[in-house]
Amino acid sequence: MAGPTDSHAGSHAGAGVLALIVKMLEIFSSIVLALMMLLTFVDVVGRYLLGAPIFGASEMISVMLALVIFAGLGIANARDKHIVVELFDTQVRAISPRVYDIAVQGLSLCVMGLIVYVLFEAALHAAEVNSRTIVLEWPLSWVFGIVAGLAAVSVVCQVLGLMTGTGRAEKHVEDL
Repeated sequence: MAGPTDSHAGSHAGAGVLALIVKMLEIFSSIVLALMMLLTFVDVVGRYLLGAPIFGASEMISVMLALVIFAGLGIANARDKHIVVELFDTQVRAISPRVYDIAVQGLSLCVMGLIVYVLFEAALHAAEVNSRTIVLEWPLSWVFGIVAGLAAVSVVCQVLGLMTGTGRAEKHVEDL
């Protein structure tokens, strides 16, 4: 028979896994962002001082931008730190905070699940037709696949964050 400490230990294990995933996403996105900045700097210097830009730099930057965005989405989902537009938020939350939180988190999970599904479908289609990027001719199936994988990690982060209460302890701006 499981006691209260067993379920408490489970939440600590989930929190530990979530912390590890978030740390890996932070390191990954930091490296990609640093490479993106370095590539932009070298491309601009090469373009305007040497008259020789880096071939395919804008395409590489576009791919890196997608990687940073979806790695950052996992971090935001884990911490429940999204940009919020509060039109009816305060009124609805005042009526039923629990229903509000369930509705918002449920909708968010459904939308993230749909994003993962669409990205994986795009990766499969790109693989079937051997679709490639225009300049560098990188396989789009890999690009879509990696982004879809990061989106799936984002869903895992959101679920673990909800299970462990990570990011939920802070009050919302309207509660202050």
